[in-house]
Amino acid sequence: MTKEQLDTFLKDYAAGNYSQQEYQAFRHWMASASAAEQLEVLDKYGEQLSDVPGIPSMDLRRIAMIERALDDADLEKKDSSARIVVFRKWWAAAAILILIGAGTALLLHKGKAKSVEIAHKVDMPPGKDGAILTLGDGSRVVLDSLGNGIVAHQNGSSVVLDSGKIGYALANANENREPQFNILSTPVGRQFKVVLPDGTNVWLNAQSTVKYPTFFKGDDRIVEVTGEVYMEVAPDEKHPFKVNIKRADKHAALVEVLGTHFNINAYPDESTCRITLVQGAVMVSAADNAKKEILKPDQQASISETQQISIQYANTESVTAWKNGYFDFEDNDLPTLTRQLTRWYGVETKITEKVSETRVGGKISRNLMLADMIKVLNQAGVRCRIEDYNKLVFVP
Repeated sequence: MTKEQLDTFLKDYAAGNYSQQEYQAFRHWMASASAAEQLEVLDKYGEQLSDVPGIPSMDLRRIAMIERALDDADLEKKDSSARIVVFRKWWAAAAILILIGAGTALLLHKGKAKSVEIAHKVDMPPGKDGAILTLGDGSRVVLDSLGNGIVAHQNGSSVVLDSGKIGYALANANENREPQFNILSTPVGRQFKVVLPDGTNVWLNAQSTVKYPTFFKGDDRIVEVTGEVYMEVAPDEKHPFKVNIKRADKHAALVEVLGTHFNINAYPDESTCRITLVQGAVMVSAADNAKKEILKPDQQASISETQQISIQYANTESVTAWKNGYFDFEDNDLPTLTRQLTRWYGVETKITEKVSETRVGGKISRNLMLADMIKVLNQAGVRCRIEDYNKLVFVP
């Protein structure tokens, strides 16, 4: 691509008027471009997008597409396990970090990052698979240390643990039998998967729960969740699937689906409850609001504390990155980043006042030890250190 062709493409790209052939040419150009040229593209794209009438300055769909082109270019150059970019404005890239294998990093940075002393001999492992299953009689089963096989029997149903997930087997059908309700919960630093009795797959992030029956009975399939979960609902038109969302022990929202894939983030320390649709269709309603909104793929419903629902497009790969083993800090502020680190590493965090406006973006593996995570953040210009053995402090 010539400079003139690139400028023309970026204008068309910002407006969404481009062909697949033009996009492929852009990809090939990206594969051969230098880091400085790639960063210049991000700057130029931000300028072009801001000039398009009626398009907000944070068009996540377009950002996701240009980031995908960057990822494709990276893959054509070398294998990379993660990349992290620090932003002061969303289009002004300050650094690109590519991790190559375990503990090896290539840093491309505008300006020099200040060094920060990291406490030695203080480290914490990342989170892992694990959960607590509360049975219908109130007894609890810690799944972390159990081997594969049947872990519980309940009123004709068997709970089967198999390689980091549990499922249910119904011994025999009996219309007069009533289901019991189980609660699967993940503490800090744990994640887990459950296959519900109807075949629905549910992934739980740290500090999350899902409550469900040992078998579904009646017209509707109803479950209750807290925290963050990703669901792939088994289709059954005769028995609609409904998800009650709770935040801080209060009913926050209801999601009604037939067969679909979606993510729910309902942590009580987040400013809103967010439902993001990946595939299919869902209908969302707030607890004290009779209005219902139907989501299309790549749309996200945000429910405020005042029960107002707003709809926007979202980068679904970023939203569901946790399920695939990554943090994806897509233009996050530091408080959002620290909340994710606290849930996964179980570490207390503190942000000094002068760095509260820092923006962070990019992907990084959730399998890093905390010390390695700190090194990555510091090399990318997000300065932090461990104090008092278990407090992660972010400093100017």
